Amino acid sequence: MDLASRFLTPQRLLMASVVVALITITLKTLAWVITDSVGLLSDAMESLVNLASAVFGLVMVTIAARPADEDHPYGHHKAEYFSSGFEG
Repeated sequence: MDLASRFLTPQRLLMASVVVALITITLKTLAWVITDSVGLLSDAMESLVNLASAVFGLVMVTIAARPADEDHPYGHHKAEYFSSGFEG
């Protein structure tokens, strides 16, 4: 296993996406407070959709990484499809 695949796991990449979404929302909201621009407010609100997608994707990838059990003998990998449907 090479260095990139060991550290750039789907969970870590999605967690980075959540952090970036939170930073973006914070900066856009701060810019709205400073400028009182409705455009910046609406853009900050739209970024909440990106945050929701990233959080849902993180949850689904975490579930999909679970090993097979008695209820799911083939594993939980199909949980990732819910994420793509949610984002769509």
